[in-house]
Amino acid sequence: SAFCDRLRAEGNEAEITQKTGLLLDPYFSATKLHWLLSHVDGAAERAARGDLLFGTMDTYLIWKLTEGRAHVTDATNAARTMLYDIRRGCWDAQICALMQVPQSMLPEVRDCASEFGTTHVFGADIPVLGVAGDQQAATIGQACFQPGMLKSTYGTGCFALLNTGDTPVTSTHRLLTTIAYQLDGKPTYALEGSIFVAGAAVQWLRDGLGLIKAAAETQVLADQADPQQNVILVPAFVGLGAPYWNPDCRGAMFGLTR
Repeated sequence: SAFCDRLRAEGNEAEITQKTGLLLDPYFSATKLHWLLSHVDGAAERAARGDLLFGTMDTYLIWKLTEGRAHVTDATNAARTMLYDIRRGCWDAQICALMQVPQSMLPEVRDCASEFGTTHVFGADIPVLGVAGDQQAATIGQACFQPGMLKSTYGTGCFALLNTGDTPVTSTHRLLTTIAYQLDGKPTYALEGSIFVAGAAVQWLRDGLGLIKAAAETQVLADQADPQQNVILVPAFVGLGAPYWNPDCRGAMFGLTR
């Protein structure tokens, strides 16, 4: 968060947003990676030597499935790192330098439907042929294929994505510009609104507070609630996403009476 503040004060946010479609926030990979390389003993030296690799979760899984033969990702995951130019379709050298991330650490970027390698770990040769990031996969799963179509999904977080076709649209309300999916080398773009905690709030009620034993109990409790009692929980446990993008906000409850 402090590093983001520094980059913003130095006037870097506009260029980062123009290239990556993302707002300067610790939610994305680049500043986390900068922190690791700065704070873990020997990490920067190993990265410079090529002994340290980076990737999002898909990259890690494919690396394991292919037993280290494939260091790859797809365009939708690359677009979430804050290191990828979503218009030119490549890792951005200037942003990498700004984040002090060697480009040699970064995976090769492919289409969502592509050959990502072959795994032998299940006893046969099985090709890995499809990769998409979390919300982008949900966009594909909801058949949000025409410009103007919008999907909203409620999982750990809550995310609305609007298909904008082959045009990357810049939001005037602090939404993200992102790649919805990429096929045959051609990206389809989207506008995205991000709420970080949705279903995770139910997990918090169950695992954190112990108010319920199972997630399904929340429906019964919601049905029993008095709508006249205007008690509001803001689950900003890890900060606020769109449109505020404030990583320092925390959860709050309003409207309690005696």
